[in-house]
Amino acid sequence: MLKSILVIFIFSLWGAIGCASKSPSFGDRVMADGESRVAIAEQWEEGKSESKKGEKQVRQGRKIVEKGRADLRKGEQLIAAGNVAAQTNRQAYQALSQTVLGEYSADSASDRVSKLKKYTKAWEEAEEEIAEGNKLIQRGNSRVSEGESEIRKGQKRIERGRAKMQDAESRYQPGK
Repeated sequence: MLKSILVIFIFSLWGAIGCASKSPSFGDRVMADGESRVAIAEQWEEGKSESKKGEKQVRQGRKIVEKGRADLRKGEQLIAAGNVAAQTNRQAYQALSQTVLGEYSADSASDRVSKLKKYTKAWEEAEEEIAEGNKLIQRGNSRVSEGESEIRKGQKRIERGRAKMQDAESRYQPGK
């Protein structure tokens, strides 16, 4: 008897739960459709925003690359000018220091030492110019690498954004 009451109670409870759940009304279906369209629109806008950020990142990367290339050009110019100046002053120094003067006087010795100092100073300045050129080339290479990395990241961001937009567009079904 207890078993039959328990079975009747379980079936009654199951029937009450089954009757309580009803199929969605027209309003529920319209509301769900509206929410789905809002989610699609939000996804599309998210993709558009990400794509724009990627385009900005690409532009910034290109600016960094251009600054790097400018550093490279300037560094190469400094090295070339420094090499010419160093070679010219080194040769002038060597030529003057190896010549034997027929007349030795205090004035000629002083003049000779003065010229040697001038060549030495110019030679040192040329070596500093070469060193500065090398630093610019290093900085330029770093900037080019950094800029190219930013461009790649930006392009990936654009691709992700466009993929989100395309996915949203494919999910949108007007009139349904």
